[in-house]
Amino acid sequence: MPLVIIRFALNYKKLPYRTVNLELPELESEFKKVGIPPSSTWPDGRPMYSSPSIFDDSTNTGVSDSYKIAQYLDKTYPDTPELFPPGTEALQATFYAQFNELRVPTFPILIPTFFRIMNPPSAEYYSQVCARRYGKPLADYEPKGEERVEAWKKVEASYNILYGWLSQSKGPYFMGDTITFADFAVAGMIYAVETCIGKDSKEFKDLMTWNNGRWAEFRESVEQYA
Repeated sequence: MPLVIIRFALNYKKLPYRTVNLELPELESEFKKVGIPPSSTWPDGRPMYSSPSIFDDSTNTGVSDSYKIAQYLDKTYPDTPELFPPGTEALQATFYAQFNELRVPTFPILIPTFFRIMNPPSAEYYSQVCARRYGKPLADYEPKGEERVEAWKKVEASYNILYGWLSQSKGPYFMGDTITFADFAVAGMIYAVETCIGKDSKEFKDLMTWNNGRWAEFRESVEQYA
């Protein structure tokens, strides 16, 4: 999910960039080489290196974490379209904190599927890390049958809340006709579902009909930056 958020941001700002694909076991060593900091810490206190992260050759700066990267891009390239227009910083920080809670119901659906779209080295690493973190194999973490139906109801409830906020806007985005980081964050969640369970899956097709098809419209409105 976070990967596409930064691609959205860079394309929106029309900043040139090059994507470097790494396997998950390579992140720490490769990031240390160029000075990209960890994005967080593991429960045992070890530094956690994750993607997306960027290294800006023009400033010799490495940044990790989607929100921090977006802030960095606005600060470093003020002549490009803003992700945090003046006066929206606090509101977007509040939005993002709430959004991170609302996306939690998607985890049981998405987390067990990520490894299926990874190369073998990353898939093996990811499966092992998740098994340790959740105390059971990924196959046992994924909801099935009636449990999956209930899980999707929780996901839909989150989208209903987001729709309630979005419906207060008079334009296609949360700030009307102005696109912001908040829009890219929500779009990232939609794209993650599409990528992991498939755009032709019944569940994703159902999502596109929720709230009178508003999320299909929303997805289409940001597709130009994908």
